[in-house]
Amino acid sequence: SSLPVQRNDLPAASGPVSPILQLHREIDRLFDDAFRGFGFPALNMPQWPSDWSGMLKPALDIQETDKQYKIALEVPGVEEKDIQITLDNDVLMVRGEKRQEQEKKEGGFHRVERSYGSFQRALNLPDDANQDSIKASFKNGVLTVTIDKREVSAPKQGRSIPING
Repeated sequence: SSLPVQRNDLPAASGPVSPILQLHREIDRLFDDAFRGFGFPALNMPQWPSDWSGMLKPALDIQETDKQYKIALEVPGVEEKDIQITLDNDVLMVRGEKRQEQEKKEGGFHRVERSYGSFQRALNLPDDANQDSIKASFKNGVLTVTIDKREVSAPKQGRSIPING
């Protein structure tokens, strides 16, 4: 099935941040900076909740062809209705929440297992991404986002300007 992509403003981050979370952010930033030079979009997470215990970090694959980018995000146990995709200032944000509860009764034993958590991934789109072509689909726990490429004009060469006295 198909998921809508919304355009809006990103909320400001708030709350205290743990030292481990700060270290994780810094490592993500360093990898983003290193790979950005090779034409890969950034995989940063600008806003993490101060309580990181319920935060999931889904596996993410980015594939590039001559015509498009294809992003696959593994989110097992998450339902389509619990996923939101937004676009703002060249940043594609994917947010979701996992809510799963299972109850079993066997031979006098009662067991209830719950699994809750949220995730968000932010991707800085490259200049050649056609933002009007973004499409998303969800099947078997995998969210797939496709973005067509567009022509980007080459940067103009610098030149000297003569001074006529």
